[in-house]
Amino acid sequence: MAAVKRDYYEVLGLARDADADAIKRAFHSLARDWHPDVADDPDAEARFRELAEAYGVLSKREARLLYDRYGYRGRGNQGFDEALWEARPAVAARGENIYVGIELRSLEALGGTRQIVSYDAVVRCKACMGRGSVGLPDPECEYCGGTGRKRTVSSLEVANLLQIEPCPACVAEACSQCGGEGTVSAERRIRLLVPPGVQDGSQLRVGGDGNDAGAGSIPGDLFVRVKVLPPPRDSRFVRYAALVLLIVAIATLVLYIR
Repeated sequence: MAAVKRDYYEVLGLARDADADAIKRAFHSLARDWHPDVADDPDAEARFRELAEAYGVLSKREARLLYDRYGYRGRGNQGFDEALWEARPAVAARGENIYVGIELRSLEALGGTRQIVSYDAVVRCKACMGRGSVGLPDPECEYCGGTGRKRTVSSLEVANLLQIEPCPACVAEACSQCGGEGTVSAERRIRLLVPPGVQDGSQLRVGGDGNDAGAGSIPGDLFVRVKVLPPPRDSRFVRYAALVLLIVAIATLVLYIR
């Protein structure tokens, strides 16, 4: 079960009508106390990431308006997810999509199921929160916009090349965990809900569970292609399997009622 996110205003100790200066002051005050390099509390890193996440949303006018309207961008909050994507800055980087496949028995495809999907993905480095550098970046830095990362686009004959490096103005030391990339490779596992009646060759989309591209980016999506196996030829097996599924469903219902 996904953890419940605290209200961003509560995280920074602010009223919902706080102005930009109050948001900035609250973040700087709390960030100094909870920075992992100075705080002894074992939860300092998680608390600092929470502060940075809250400040990253509330300090930007468009993101704050979306947050005030839709709330936390959790999985399944389609309205906020789509609104944020439509309102994204033109220069925002976006992680690549990931494509995987699963196989379902015909009965599973007919009645729907939940399946654990494991895959390799590029995720945001926890040590530097995707910035690629250590230390606390300046939220008002004119070079990196407070991300701690400088993006340079070089035009080539066949394409544009995006280069990302630690901001030379406010941070300069690369993160040792990710080598300055802001991302690391990791295995991910999600519980995928397959709707009833899914067809062979269908493609299911899980928004935001693709590759990450570091701080200030929007994660790509996960696309799951479904292969439905042909039903067994023996009709007796089909009836037996249907009976087993019915018994399991009734037993689950009885336990739920109790």
